[in-house]
Amino acid sequence: MVIDLQKGIVGLQTTRPAGEIVVRTAQLPRAFRERGLPVVLVQVTARAPGRADGGPRRISFTEDWTELVPELLGCTP
Repeated sequence: MVIDLQKGIVGLQTTRPAGEIVVRTAQLPRAFRERGLPVVLVQVTARAPGRADGGPRRISFTEDWTELVPELLGCTP
């Protein structure tokens, strides 16, 4: 299962370089496709029920934040 590889989330500052995570994770759907196995990609476009917007870390996402990174779709970035 691969989650949170949408443009807005990958663009956040993380402890590991996001580019490395994307490249390594994109190998999974590629390997499944090569073997004719199904690949299901999920996009989250809404806030989780009960989630609070307050707090010290407010994040402003770009308009395309919900789009999956192109590497998962078999495209180049």
